Amino acid sequence: MLFEIFIFPGILYILVWTVVLFWFFRKFMAALHKRVGPSFNGPAGSYQTLFDLSKLLTKESITPQGVNPYLFSLMPLLAASIAIVPTALIPWNSGSTVLSSNYALLVLVVLIGIEPFLLFLTGFGSNNKYSFLGGIRVLTQMISMETSFFLAALSPAILFGTLNLNSIVESSSWLSFVVLIPGFFLYFIALLGLLEQPPFNIPDAEQEIVYGFYTEYSGTNYFLLKIAEFSEFMAVFAGAATLFLGGYRGLFFDNFLCLFLKMLAIAVVMMVIRASTPRITMKQMLQFSWSYLVPLTLLNLAWIMAAKILFFGAAQ
Repeated sequence: MLFEIFIFPGILYILVWTVVLFWFFRKFMAALHKRVGPSFNGPAGSYQTLFDLSKLLTKESITPQGVNPYLFSLMPLLAASIAIVPTALIPWNSGSTVLSSNYALLVLVVLIGIEPFLLFLTGFGSNNKYSFLGGIRVLTQMISMETSFFLAALSPAILFGTLNLNSIVESSSWLSFVVLIPGFFLYFIALLGLLEQPPFNIPDAEQEIVYGFYTEYSGTNYFLLKIAEFSEFMAVFAGAATLFLGGYRGLFFDNFLCLFLKMLAIAVVMMVIRASTPRITMKQMLQFSWSYLVPLTLLNLAWIMAAKILFFGAAQ
């Protein structure tokens, strides 16, 4: 248990994931945007990541006058802590789940959904109009996207008749993968909204509200918020791979490496979208979510129930 808490899939693994993914993000985006630092600064651009992290950890954490001192100081730590918890529910290997539950899928979705609310509180506690507007945008986007996210995440649960993530992985097959493709795309679009990633990076729009809920944060507090962000990346990527792509199961072998490669593939797709799509407005996001994404997720559930009767009736 101590190994799982502090090493894998615990705190050390999450920190390593954050550093590696941060480096990979910078390296991949540098190739797309022709940036110099992450391409040539040290072996494979690794010095740039080292300098960025050391800068964050050594900068002074300033608490501006007028902020809510409890919310301002507590929220970064709480956001990072809550973002780490979903990793305990993911089956990284066969039978290696830290917290196994027959309702693991519901717990996973709830924990992922809590994170945007904590980010709203970071903006609220900053007592800054730009931070407050960023927090309001986070809350608005969460309410709009979480419905689609939850409905899309229910697709494999309805197909396999279980909320247990281990059972979902073990029940997956090529046929279920094909049936779940629409649900996977809807899940992916909704998670872009929950993660505030382009084209849905509305809460931290630099050209409009400085940096949104991040505006007043610096030093260690800002680093903790980034830990929370990248930990949430891991939770939703691992959740997508577990629910729709067979988790740790692969073509030739079954272990953590298969799950990690699937998570990395999802990250690459997200980065390509990040580098190539402009940000949409709040009005466009709301219209897209409620007029198109939610109805499509409901249609997807109807498709899942029909496919279960047509293709899985004998097995169920």
